[in-house]
Amino acid sequence: MNTKIKVENLTVQYKNGNMLFTALENVSFTVKAGQFVSIIGPSGCGKSTLLNVLGGLRFPAAGKAAIEGVPITGPGTDRSMVFQHYSLFPWMTALNNVAFGIKQAKKDLPRKKRLRKAEIFLEKVGLDNFIHKYPDELSGGMKQRVAIARALAMDTGILLLDEPFGSVDAKNRTVLQELLLRLWEGGSGDDTVYPVEDPLPGGERKTVIFVTHDIDEAILMSDRIIMLSGSPGKNYREIDVSFERPRNRASLVQTAEYTVMRNELISLFFDDFGNSI
Repeated sequence: MNTKIKVENLTVQYKNGNMLFTALENVSFTVKAGQFVSIIGPSGCGKSTLLNVLGGLRFPAAGKAAIEGVPITGPGTDRSMVFQHYSLFPWMTALNNVAFGIKQAKKDLPRKKRLRKAEIFLEKVGLDNFIHKYPDELSGGMKQRVAIARALAMDTGILLLDEPFGSVDAKNRTVLQELLLRLWEGGSGDDTVYPVEDPLPGGERKTVIFVTHDIDEAILMSDRIIMLSGSPGKNYREIDVSFERPRNRASLVQTAEYTVMRNELISLFFDDFGNSI
């Protein structure tokens, strides 16, 4: 696999009045095309900041981030992003919020097909009865599901997901995890209902950067887990997750290998947390 994303000696700083705060310091890693990589670490270690850099929404004080060798200088239609806080247009219905995202990524797709695709992805996240509701008529979890539907429906080659299931209830979280994994495999919707107009060449897997606080979720979803240290965020450890795919949650959690990996990650997490106090 070719390198899709490269982060090299990345340092990101914020100004707060006369104070300079370092969110990330000298962070480096690569992600190969089609990999699913989770970023974990304690609160305040710069996970969201890192995604904002990859999304072209924030720029480093030092170092660089690039996609296929091209420095990131701003947002692009090759990436879709789910933020922690919904980021929906309040004047648009759920349907139109999702359709708007599709339009940005698939400008040549006719309006009728954009709306149909938006409907299908809202159905997939369990909101088929709420497609004409406005954001202020939806609960927090529902708003987040609209944002997830929009990102998935855009069918971009790169997905940047910042704790996308954090405000979703346990049942829907499991459903959305499974949906994300199916789409990551290269699918772009229910082809029996709506033929995909522009699938990735050869059904390639999407490249996913997934921020989560949930260790079990990271193991279930990922090819690799990158752990950042406490503030400022630095490289702390990388772990390969080599369990065979597709993964069955119920059987996976009962294996000795899963228990060993989970305990290792918990130990690393709390070792780092203890060192930061």
